[in-house]
Amino acid sequence: MSYVLIVAAALHVLSGVFWAGATFTLARGGGGGGDQLVYPQMGAAAFSILTGGYLWSLFQPGGTQRAVLATAAVCAIVAAEAQGAIAGGALRALRAARIDRNACAQRIGMSQRIAAALLAVTVICMGIARYV
Repeated sequence: MSYVLIVAAALHVLSGVFWAGATFTLARGGGGGGDQLVYPQMGAAAFSILTGGYLWSLFQPGGTQRAVLATAAVCAIVAAEAQGAIAGGALRALRAARIDRNACAQRIGMSQRIAAALLAVTVICMGIARYV
């Protein structure tokens, strides 16, 4: 097995675990503290998606497995887009003093709940892909 593949898989898993963990934590906490965690979370999301794309290019599954992994990828990308648009927009509005901290936390919490559902599907699909 190639060392590059091993490193890419490890980086994909580590960044994905941070992204999903932060998402579930912020979703459960209603977005509180999100003003400090959203940008590192989005960095982990981008890194996870990029390494996932690299792994996809190395490993082209067929049939049902391919469809399940494609579903995982689409859900992850939509989750990142929801977080970036909603939470990122809320943070920009907070910095421009257009909204207060409470409204910002509520928007961040909403984005995290949307993303948490999508990331749950992502993780499930990745877990079952080998067995379908």
